[in-house]
Amino acid sequence: MFWCDAPHEFMASFGLDATWANTGTTGFSDPFNTFTPLIDMGKGFGDLPTSLNILRPFAITAQFGLSIPSAPHTSSIVLRRFRQSEPQRRTQSDGVQLGFTLQYSLPYMNANVSEVGGPDFLKHLIPITEFVFQTPVSNVPSGGQITTGTIQPGVVYMADTWQVAVEALIPINGASGHNVGVVAELHFFFDDIFPNSLGKPLFQ
Repeated sequence: MFWCDAPHEFMASFGLDATWANTGTTGFSDPFNTFTPLIDMGKGFGDLPTSLNILRPFAITAQFGLSIPSAPHTSSIVLRRFRQSEPQRRTQSDGVQLGFTLQYSLPYMNANVSEVGGPDFLKHLIPITEFVFQTPVSNVPSGGQITTGTIQPGVVYMADTWQVAVEALIPINGASGHNVGVVAELHFFFDDIFPNSLGKPLFQ
């Protein structure tokens, strides 16, 4: 984290995402590594005046990265119908990755603005919509410079030491897909569960 302004609920950090070759579900994994240096940013609106209390639980996060495959080209064997198998050469492009979220935290509302009425379940919900886009920018085959992405409306349930999230996956264009999907995440907060061991910061 290189910038943290707690009174204005703003933070920014550098990171590196690595996707290792031949890991994950068979048929969806790549035979090469991909490294993505990235910048993460987040802004809460709890610093707004109390006359705008309804807006104070809003937050925006954003991420910008550049994905770099470890191999500019890969080869695979393709079976042709009336011929023997033959190698096929695939180009792996560098790509810009851009994503942002809009979210409204009812836990923040309940703790910092005003009590959320209704069942206790509502006090743990965060409605969220994610927007994720990828655009190849270099080593791009002819006709391949197309932006793809998804819009992902969903909801997060946050407890004290864990959270679960469910989102729909809606493609933005035909190149991104033709069907609506779903993604779910279960997240444990090790810093709260094991504050003196697994949850301790690597660097104080």
